[in-house]
Amino acid sequence: MRKVLLLSLSLLLLLFPFTGIALAAEEASAVIPVVIDGGGTATMIPEVNSPLPTQGTIQVDNGRTGRFYINFTEPGRYHYTISAAFSEDGQPRPADETFRLTVDVYAREDGSLYTVSTINSNRTAEKEDQVRFDKTPEPTTTTQPSDTPTTPTTPTTPNTTEPKKPSGTPRTGDESHLTQYILIAIASSFGLFCLALLYTLNTNRLIRKE
Repeated sequence: MRKVLLLSLSLLLLLFPFTGIALAAEEASAVIPVVIDGGGTATMIPEVNSPLPTQGTIQVDNGRTGRFYINFTEPGRYHYTISAAFSEDGQPRPADETFRLTVDVYAREDGSLYTVSTINSNRTAEKEDQVRFDKTPEPTTTTQPSDTPTTPTTPTTPNTTEPKKPSGTPRTGDESHLTQYILIAIASSFGLFCLALLYTLNTNRLIRKE
């Protein structure tokens, strides 16, 4: 009986280090800080085969830092997308910016796990220390006046001059006053006629006297 107990204790002592390694390798955690300007809600969406966070949506107050917690049980690379909505007058407004989270889980020589997190914004390729959503003003459609003065355009006056209508009498090359010359010719003919008449009457008188 004593030999059985001693054998059992020896086996337990031999297996104890491996049991400790197995327990240490069971789980590793990643903590992701989140800040939202003005406060709001943040949502984490895992990709396929990525462990779920302990909370998929968290409330982040203004001036405070919220945190996502994710537990991992085996090595690998895992991806997540983090989005947010600002609180404005009791109504949420989705943020334009989103973040991509990559968590690499590694195993140490003793079998324990540890995580390395990488945060990138969709606006820049640079690595971020935390997930921070800065509030930007909503776009407005109001057209701002231009600083460059514009030169007023002078309206073009339409040409209202009517084209000349052709007269009823066709034109010839000579535009002199023919009527005046015709009257002079008639007057001259009448004067010659009177002279001839007087000459004839005087001649008849002279013949009768003889």
